[in-house]
Amino acid sequence: MPATKWRALSLKNQMASHLSQEDLRICVDVVKTIARERGIAREPAAVAELMTAVARNYNRGVRTYDQLVEAMKAAT
Repeated sequence: MPATKWRALSLKNQMASHLSQEDLRICVDVVKTIARERGIAREPAAVAELMTAVARNYNRGVRTYDQLVEAMKAAT
């Protein structure tokens, strides 16, 4: 398994241990949405970076889907 894919899975597991299933679902949906918009959905390293950025925003208090998407679009 490539290191980037392992890193992404590890991050997902770390996020999962601290989030409810619904919160995790929101974060994953944001990652999918932004990855598709940016055209990076099939690039594991880019998705892992995006996942990290979403987690960082979530930890800063941006908790709803719409707020997270806006924060990620603003960071572009």
